[in-house]
Amino acid sequence: MLADAPLTQILALFVADTATPPEAAVEPAKSVILDTIGVALAAVDRPIGKIIAGQAADAGPGAASVFGSGIRTSPEMAALANGTLANALDFDDGSHLATHLLPTVLAVAEDHRLSGAAVLDAFILAHEASARLTQAIDVARRDRRGPTHRGWWHVGLVGPMAAAMAACRLMRLDARQTATAIGIASCSSGGFRRNMGTMAKALHSGNAARAGIEAARLAKRGFSADPDIIEAPLGFLQAVVDPQDRDLAAITERLGRPYVLEGLLRIKRYPACNPAHPLIDAALRLHHEHSIPAQDVETIEADLHTFSLLRATPWDDDSAGFSGAFVIAATLTHGRYTLAELSHDVVHDARIKALMEKIRHVPAGDPETIKVLLLGDRAVSIDVRPVSRLSAREDICAKFRVCAAAVLAPPAVARLEELILTLDQLPDIADLMQATTRANSHSK
Repeated sequence: MLADAPLTQILALFVADTATPPEAAVEPAKSVILDTIGVALAAVDRPIGKIIAGQAADAGPGAASVFGSGIRTSPEMAALANGTLANALDFDDGSHLATHLLPTVLAVAEDHRLSGAAVLDAFILAHEASARLTQAIDVARRDRRGPTHRGWWHVGLVGPMAAAMAACRLMRLDARQTATAIGIASCSSGGFRRNMGTMAKALHSGNAARAGIEAARLAKRGFSADPDIIEAPLGFLQAVVDPQDRDLAAITERLGRPYVLEGLLRIKRYPACNPAHPLIDAALRLHHEHSIPAQDVETIEADLHTFSLLRATPWDDDSAGFSGAFVIAATLTHGRYTLAELSHDVVHDARIKALMEKIRHVPAGDPETIKVLLLGDRAVSIDVRPVSRLSAREDICAKFRVCAAAVLAPPAVARLEELILTLDQLPDIADLMQATTRANSHSK
């Protein structure tokens, strides 16, 4: 029966014993890795980036690098910093899996002087395992049930175990040790959606990456934990997910059949929480198709998706992407929503604040719309369509170049892009990590 399936063992065996991931997952994985490193670099010079880099530096020197900074510290602390950077702008692929998996595999690989092929191998396998574990616990959220609807965040719940699986693969732990590492990593599972719109939201990814490396190292030393932690009584599933809200077939039937990465990539276009993207798309169409003058707006009615976009009035760049009113007002005012809109000046722009005061939350109808009421009893309405994402390699590369330019000069951006897209040919991942540092970029 599914209820009795040895889920921890299934995942551990998959990660430890799979010979190689499918070739069809390799190029998509490179695209996700490219995007994740780019969005992490875009956060380096922001307040969150400076704080987390300082925290990593204070931990002392080591063998692993912090993106963009030249800081080298322990693998655990480098993973903490890089995971936080990767999730800082909420600009990744939207699943957030890479924000903790990639920092984990890069830190372990740099510490052990492993190849790019080894990084890809561990990243792809752990990505598949963690994607299916996430599906197993999060299937009911669309029906307003399940742990993430109650306030848990899947990155904090699944992330430490996912990162542990990635580290175990690189460290060549067997299935028994990997199952134990999953149990150890579960000690760090947790985290709440209420922290969205603050720096602590990104720390979920950093904590997961750090905890995963720690768990793998402890398991390798013989530290013990319950090897059935996911499915056993008083374990992970029983504690956080009601039986009717589970989809265990995600693990027992769909794991690796095919890999999630073999499907269509859906990379974020905008630095904002997922539910903000359809609102931004609709606001862009309002701006370009109707040229609405802000001074003529009396009210705007829209579903602001306050479950995830819970910051009604943002106070900084961390909270801005979690405010439905802000993303609509900023997009209408500037005719775009880019990294430039995540700035102190834009967040505190009097024009945008005045427009936000005219935006009212109205639960979505069918179809969902944004309705603008203008002076003179005029009205403009536009439908809110399914979210638009990046899937073509050339579009993902273009986004990467914009993001990486926050830290690196154009020749260094081009070099880093080349290294990532030929990752399977790289004999030592240290070359890639060195290429992420500003110290190796000429003056911009």
